[in-house]
Amino acid sequence: MVKFFATSFTIVILTLAAVKAQTTIVVSNYPPINTIPDTKSAQVQAWLKEVGDLSGAPNIPLPNPTGQPPPCAAKPLANECHWTCDGCASDDITACSAPNTWGLTFDDGPSTATPTLLNYLKTSKLSATFFLIGSNVIQYPQTVQRELAEGHHLASHTWSHHALTTLTNEQIVAEMKWTEKAVLDATGLKLKYMRPPYGDINNRVRYVLKKMGYIPVDWTGDAFDTNDWQMPTMSEATVISTFGKSLDAYAAGNKTKGFYCLEHDLNSLTVAAAQKLIPLGQAHKINIASVAVCENDAQPYQLGGTAAMPTVSGVTPVATTVASNSASSSATSSGAATAPTVAGKTSAASAAAKTAGLLTVAAAAFVGAVIA
Repeated sequence: MVKFFATSFTIVILTLAAVKAQTTIVVSNYPPINTIPDTKSAQVQAWLKEVGDLSGAPNIPLPNPTGQPPPCAAKPLANECHWTCDGCASDDITACSAPNTWGLTFDDGPSTATPTLLNYLKTSKLSATFFLIGSNVIQYPQTVQRELAEGHHLASHTWSHHALTTLTNEQIVAEMKWTEKAVLDATGLKLKYMRPPYGDINNRVRYVLKKMGYIPVDWTGDAFDTNDWQMPTMSEATVISTFGKSLDAYAAGNKTKGFYCLEHDLNSLTVAAAQKLIPLGQAHKINIASVAVCENDAQPYQLGGTAAMPTVSGVTPVATTVASNSASSSATSSGAATAPTVAGKTSAASAAAKTAGLLTVAAAAFVGAVIA
């Protein structure tokens, strides 16, 4: 990793800002964990006003809410475009845009097993995207901060992991916004990408998500579902063997596009499986990258955060501006928990050129955090 040359003042400011971000997580200030948030709360009502009119969403009947995806209709509904039932992805991202690349993603964390996975990824010098459940973020904010500090990309997996097509428009806003707030409080960054729980998404859900600035990321079909979530009912050996065959088939193809997998940092079983699956892809010389790198996105978070926009290694940089307390560029220092490089690297010249701006941004973030 190329060193970032910064003054001790910058490092102190960054560290203090990170500590302040951590202390803003007060569990009692959030909805009950793993529960659909109350849409009548003052906070959600304020968010609904911010999002604006949702009446333009397609009028698709709501199934009975059970938390699980609804049963598929015998005949696709007009204008629904239901991904899991109809194979209709609309403009969701379903494949890594980079050729010969495994878009490495983990859902349902953070959990007590996530640090073990982070240790492995750090040793292997790999970066991934973590689709975070808001209820878990408020329980393990330090793990989220570590994910960011070690160059990983953060994205949303909703607050309570309920099937979104079974929720009202207002409940979808509540699910997304509470998760957004939890990650913003922990890291200063406003999420931009999301993955619908169970892959359960249709045009109504898409409409609401887009009103909040979110980009849905599915996975590249059943072949790239590792089925790790089925363990221990499904044995680890079966998980590895089945997904290994998918990797073999991909490696034998033209590989003009990459793929996104479905994996989880849910527990020790899924994390252990990941450490056996990843080397299978490496043996085929398949590149491994986060969603931010796959999509060549130099701004993998929305503007409106309180921290500097992380730099993404391997992505074409774009001219950015600072808006709504959101900084658009940064560099990284070893151990700093804000404004890291997403993929873990940046050029020395680029880092040095950003030092002066980072001082201003970090100081502003720190002052704002203290006032808050």
